[in-house]
Amino acid sequence: MLSFGKMEQKFSEKEKSAFAEQKNNLYLQAIQKMDETSVLPGAIAVLEYLKNTNIKIGLGSASKNACLILEKTNLTSYFDVLIDGTQVSKAKPDPEVFLKGAQQLNVPPNACLVIEDSEAGCQAALAGNMHVLGIGENINLPSAEYVIPDLTVFDQVRSFWHLSEAVSRI
Repeated sequence: MLSFGKMEQKFSEKEKSAFAEQKNNLYLQAIQKMDETSVLPGAIAVLEYLKNTNIKIGLGSASKNACLILEKTNLTSYFDVLIDGTQVSKAKPDPEVFLKGAQQLNVPPNACLVIEDSEAGCQAALAGNMHVLGIGENINLPSAEYVIPDLTVFDQVRSFWHLSEAVSRI
């Protein structure tokens, strides 16, 4: 049920489906407008650090548009493995997307660090026996082992997991 002001109206399944299709079309239009300037501050620096230190990078996303977004923002080349919503049957907080990524990277789950901005994603990583660095606010990511406000402060928390040392032993 959706509420408009003081009026409440129930929508038919057909109307709900039309709203969902309209929302998806608007989302796809927004994706088409994406470019390098759409990338979150600090993200490229983190990806470059990981690549330059020979750390394997995987993307695990429930979105069926993840590959398109990476293509539009010119980030695809940073990733060794891409697992998106077209390759998994279970949504987060199920760990399937992350476990499949770890398997394709040939990295044990307990040697993985998941950088996540949603609580369901944090829960999925923990359920997969992975470490979790939350991006956002502590109150919204209670399952994360460590939380930073955004990726611009990533350099300050590398010691959190001794990322280079742990991954280089694999």
